[in-house]
Amino acid sequence: MRRFNLRWLIPFTLVVLLLAACGDTADEPADTTPPGTTTEPADTTLGSTTTTLLKTTTTSVAPTTTWVVDELLPAVVAVGLAEPGEYGVGEREYTFVDPTRGAREVVVSVHYPAVVDGSFAVADAEPNTSAAPYPVVVGSDQMASLMGPHLASHGFIVLGGVGQTTWGYHPSWKMVDYPLDLMVGLDGLEGLDSNDPLAGIAATDRTGVIDYSFGSWTALMLAGGRVNPAYYEATCASRPAEWTDGWFEYVCGSTGGWTEMVESGVAAGVATADGLWESMGDDRIKAAMPMGPEGFDLTGPDGLAGISIPVMYVAAASDTINSYPLAAVPLFENTNPAGASMITFINTGHMMIFDPDAQIQFKRFALAFFGYHLSGIDEYAPALTPEFVERQAPYLEPHPSYETLIWGITG
Repeated sequence: MRRFNLRWLIPFTLVVLLLAACGDTADEPADTTPPGTTTEPADTTLGSTTTTLLKTTTTSVAPTTTWVVDELLPAVVAVGLAEPGEYGVGEREYTFVDPTRGAREVVVSVHYPAVVDGSFAVADAEPNTSAAPYPVVVGSDQMASLMGPHLASHGFIVLGGVGQTTWGYHPSWKMVDYPLDLMVGLDGLEGLDSNDPLAGIAATDRTGVIDYSFGSWTALMLAGGRVNPAYYEATCASRPAEWTDGWFEYVCGSTGGWTEMVESGVAAGVATADGLWESMGDDRIKAAMPMGPEGFDLTGPDGLAGISIPVMYVAAASDTINSYPLAAVPLFENTNPAGASMITFINTGHMMIFDPDAQIQFKRFALAFFGYHLSGIDEYAPALTPEFVERQAPYLEPHPSYETLIWGITG
């Protein structure tokens, strides 16, 4: 029986209703110019469409090859990044047990290339092993439901933590258990019994992580980020002058949440008596894509210093829920200078996740990013450049939109 998994939509919808009820969390355009950043306009023309971009002195890191704009990606490749790939898609569910955390049960969904027709996931479909083993991408079940069929159709295994959401209170015990749960799932996938249909299908040594909003923290931790209690406590005690009341309340208002997070960290063996916590990262994680990100208040610069893999942030310039200037910008500026990049969506806010046009761009950039870094597809490299992001991607079919995308930070 064919099925299309919409379970990610229910928690998202609840969040929208809660935010509407709160009244002061709506996304509104804000002055997002980071301190010390200068801007200059650049007139960019593509065909008959002229778009004025606002470039900044703070930019992302692209693959080192220099690409001529007119020779970026052939239309068939560029458009195909957002289209279903050559594989059908199957979906299976597994339950694994973590003996190190009190026999904690971890349930995961797995999207994979399958011998079926169509782009919807088919439960328990026969796997297509023609090009196995396939690289893996992990994240919350919500992101797996949204991105899993697309990436699986292009030759990825996508593992989602069932019950994990892209929203939550900050800080929270979930910020310890979510990353660790996904690694339990990855261990389980790696150790499947030889009689299991998916045994040996996953190249777990080539794993990426993707998530949105609250879930972006999971991506940061699995990439090698670390909790910095001293930074968090000092920040909340001093309350930076530029912080809004809403942001301060979200980050520092839940003392019970911080206590829960510490207790969970102690139980998991990652919290330390002083200094930075132990890393929850994993050597199998080779690339990370945090979107609508948060968490700088819990890491500070020192907590991000251990990230050495490629990281691509995706953020909205008018995001006032996970503040663009207070979360996305400092995260990007303090993450792996040799391998960090950021794509900024202009004139939109945190809830762009619901916009079908934004989802198309997410799929496009995720496939290019993970295809290049995990699958070694060199022809995707031009899609990870400012020329493609700012001059080609906004105008691609099937739904040209977001005519202003910025590679890096905008002012």
